[in-house]
Amino acid sequence: MLTNSEVFLVCISFFFILIIGYLYFRSSFTRRELFEVISESNQFEDNFKDDNFKEPKEDRQELVIFCLKSMDGNDFDSNQLISLMTNLGAKNCDGFFVFYDHEDAEAFRIANLLNPGVIKEDTSTKAIVMVIDLMKVKYPIKSFDKMISMSHLIAEKIEAVICDEKMQPLSVQFIQHLQTKAQEIEYSNNLSVKAI
Repeated sequence: MLTNSEVFLVCISFFFILIIGYLYFRSSFTRRELFEVISESNQFEDNFKDDNFKEPKEDRQELVIFCLKSMDGNDFDSNQLISLMTNLGAKNCDGFFVFYDHEDAEAFRIANLLNPGVIKEDTSTKAIVMVIDLMKVKYPIKSFDKMISMSHLIAEKIEAVICDEKMQPLSVQFIQHLQTKAQEIEYSNNLSVKAI
C-alpha cells in the first residue's frame, strides 16, 4: 500500500511530465506554424518586390520635442501664455498654437504637456511642449532654428527651463545633434526632389 507522501510524489511527477510535454509540443507546433506563415509572406513579397520603391515620406516621423517647465514649480499664467503666443505670431488652432514658416506651412506646434494638450484661458499647467516633425515640414533646418529661437524667447518671458522629452535640460551637444539631423533630412529631401 502506498503512503500519502508516495501518492503525492507520484502526482507531482505526473504533473511535471504533463507540463514538460505541453511546453515541448507547444513550441514545436508554434515554430512550424510561424515558419509556414513567414515563408508564405516572403513569397508574396518576392512577387511584388520593386527595388525602386521607397517608403512614403508620410509614414516616417522624426519628432523633436522640447518641454518648457516652470522654474519655480508654479503654474504658468494662461492669459500671459496665450497673449505671448499670439504676439509671437502663432495661430490658435483648437487650443494648440501653431507657428508657420514663410510659405504658411506648419513649422511646429506648442501644446500643454498635460492631457488633453490644449491651452485655454482656464488652463493650469507647469509645462508646455514644442513639437516638430522634421519629416513633415518643408524646410527642416529653418523650422528647427525657428523653434529653437522661439523656445529661448518663450522660456525667458515665462521663466521656464527648456528640457528635452525626458525632462532633462537641453545641452549644446544635443541641440547640435538635432541640427545635424535636420540638415540630413533636408539634404535627403532635396535629393529625392532632384531625382524626380
